Amino acid sequence: MRTLLFFATSIALISLNGCSKGGCTEHAKLPCDVIDINPNYYDPVCDCQGNTYQNEAVIQCLEGKTKYKKGKCK
Repeated sequence: MRTLLFFATSIALISLNGCSKGGCTEHAKLPCDVIDINPNYYDPVCDCQGNTYQNEAVIQCLEGKTKYKKGKCK
């Protein structure tokens, strides 16, 4: 029983952290019709593939991504 529990927990943690290499986390989707999508506003975010975007609005509304980390990609 312990082995099964360990296996299930391990699978759950791996699936929750699908972008662990980039340190990405799931962010709540912003309502795109309400926010100002200004690509000139620079507050960089990095997606799981190592691409830097200008800000959260650009990555979520224009690219449709919700897994990212704040800050410029390294």
